[in-house]
Amino acid sequence: MSNSISSDPTLQALQEDVNALKRDIGSLLAHLKSSATAGAQSAADQIEDSATRLYRTASTEGSKSAKALGQQIEEQPVLALLVVLGIGYIGGRLLTR
Repeated sequence: MSNSISSDPTLQALQEDVNALKRDIGSLLAHLKSSATAGAQSAADQIEDSATRLYRTASTEGSKSAKALGQQIEEQPVLALLVVLGIGYIGGRLLTR
């Protein structure tokens, strides 16, 4: 029986087609894997760039705000002291409850 299967040209052609299909699917999966890896790396790079820009912006804005606050305190030290004392008093009252 196995002799008749191996000698049948139709079955041999079918077997060759199945083997070719297996190779094609394997190469397709390898290509998809490499494309997915490249896409993920590209997305990671974009996220890293965005995070770096966001950090730089936040750092710059924080520095500007700190300088403005320092200047405001130097210009009006009594008002700044009263504001800090008021915040401390309110905070103390809230924490004792």
